[in-house]
Amino acid sequence: IPIINAAGSKEGREFATKNADFLFTPAMDLERSKEEIADLKNQATGKGRSVDVLTFSHVICRPTEEEALAYRDYVVKTNADWTAVENVINMQFANAQSFPRDLLNLMRDRFALGHGGYPLVGTPEQVADGIMSLAEAGFKGTTLSFVDYNAEFPYFRDHVLPILEKRGLRSNKE
Repeated sequence: IPIINAAGSKEGREFATKNADFLFTPAMDLERSKEEIADLKNQATGKGRSVDVLTFSHVICRPTEEEALAYRDYVVKTNADWTAVENVINMQFANAQSFPRDLLNLMRDRFALGHGGYPLVGTPEQVADGIMSLAEAGFKGTTLSFVDYNAEFPYFRDHVLPILEKRGLRSNKE
């Protein structure tokens, strides 16, 4: 059974690279993520282990980019509870070292949208491109969240997953 661990603090990363098979870390800037993933893998290798890195993402997928961006703005700019967002960020940053402080403004919007998850916003092709970018940065997987899972997941399933299958990132194992 694989062991999965969140690894935000120095101690969490130490534990994960010593004991876990997979660890979660946020994807904010994919160039930084490439370096971070390499560092985590090197830490595990130094302990005689291997570890794969996962992240978390938030999906807004619509037929047009304009529709996706408008819905994102509706969620973030019209309906966000900014006091709650600030409280969550303050709690998250209390011990975490995996959220670089220079990206704090970016993180505010991401927390308002989907608890800091990597935004996959756009058309099915653009969302698939975003998932491919995560894979190219070295992430072995991502969780996916939606504003309204029941209403939104079927569109994602029917339009994004076939693109990922054609690109070889996913296989359909029915």
